[in-house]
Amino acid sequence: MRPAGSTDHRIRLALMAGALVSFTLIGGWPGLVVVMSFVAMLTLHELGHFLVARWAGMQVTEFFLGFGPRLWSVQRGECTYGVKAIPAGAYVRITGMTSLDEVDPSIEHRTYRAQSYPRRLAVALAGSATHFGVALLLLFVLYSMVGTPDPNRWMVGEVVPDTAAEAIDLEVGDRILSVAGVEVDDFGAFGVVVRSLPGETVEVVVDRDGTRTKRVAIIGERLSPDGTTHGFFGVGRARPLVTVGPVAAAGEVVGRFGDLTMMSIDGLTSFFTPDGLSRFFSGALPDRAASDGASLDGVSTGVTADPESGSVRSPAVGSSTVPSDADDERLLSIYGAARLGSAMLADGWATYLWFLVLVNVFIGVFNLTPLLPLDGGHVAIATYERLRSFGGRRHRADAAKLIPVTWAVVSLLVLVGMVALYRDIVDFPDLG
Repeated sequence: MRPAGSTDHRIRLALMAGALVSFTLIGGWPGLVVVMSFVAMLTLHELGHFLVARWAGMQVTEFFLGFGPRLWSVQRGECTYGVKAIPAGAYVRITGMTSLDEVDPSIEHRTYRAQSYPRRLAVALAGSATHFGVALLLLFVLYSMVGTPDPNRWMVGEVVPDTAAEAIDLEVGDRILSVAGVEVDDFGAFGVVVRSLPGETVEVVVDRDGTRTKRVAIIGERLSPDGTTHGFFGVGRARPLVTVGPVAAAGEVVGRFGDLTMMSIDGLTSFFTPDGLSRFFSGALPDRAASDGASLDGVSTGVTADPESGSVRSPAVGSSTVPSDADDERLLSIYGAARLGSAMLADGWATYLWFLVLVNVFIGVFNLTPLLPLDGGHVAIATYERLRSFGGRRHRADAAKLIPVTWAVVSLLVLVGMVALYRDIVDFPDLG
């Protein structure tokens, strides 16, 4: 006869498996990939804290994947490892994180608070360092193996039905070299030419797999918001992927990582200001105006990861996880980020890997904000105590005084998260 506890664990694990299957049924396999990617990123974050704390000799009592009801657990030494019902990340419990924690005097020397400043700093920074490490690795893979978009070339990435592009049998991967005798090496130049020729019959030079052909197309017509008519061809842009050697890739990685880090810092700085928060919350009001995400030739390019600018863009969307220069910048909830990630994955693995790079950089920077309960808050406290310690006597900050500030930060983050979720549910843009 099996113990009842064994049966309970099996039932709970079955429920978790059912939840993952539900993700697949609702969002398809892309939705499942995105959700599991987020879980993996947050798990690696906590794993960083866990490994460094163990290395530093601190007591770690719990390491769990997920939150909520416990599905399964096992005791190994002094630490309990396990899985909980809600796959929304992970957590690690380190003894004595603050001066308020009651600890057995016999293990006080193994608490976080009893360690030297460098060791406490290493533990607090380990989470963000893990995100930065993942971002650097993914960047190296992109530059050296998968490829990054060639900024000097473009090709057809989408053919819109019932347009001039379809009428002359264009295919994804074709290169348009000229329109009406005008060379269009740049996509912007192509858009300018097309828009100036509504209804005109023109010669289009196309390169397909190294073979050039001349085709005759009738440019379509569309009405602009100002009442004027402009040309419409019906293609979306893609760029061919190019790779570089390991040495060149390493140089590109360092430069791009620095750019993305500064963009994340700038984005957070501008958002968490009275003006930034005011725009964010006012954006949840019903009378909010939508923006237009059409490209130069009248075709929405949908959601794209743009390595040239280091951003992820979609019509009328800015993301909490990535910088954006769209008109309507806003933080996305985990729901919105998952939808955005699914759209990225549909655009190809290269685009999705860029998305993960940007997400990891943002999370790493965000967690370094010097406020509890974020990792940066623990860094700030450890640094403050270090600066206040004189003559071999160690100063300890009064954690009780920080509780109101911590609750204020948590309340703000919860409120921002709820508003972001509301906006993503009722006003998420078309990503198609």
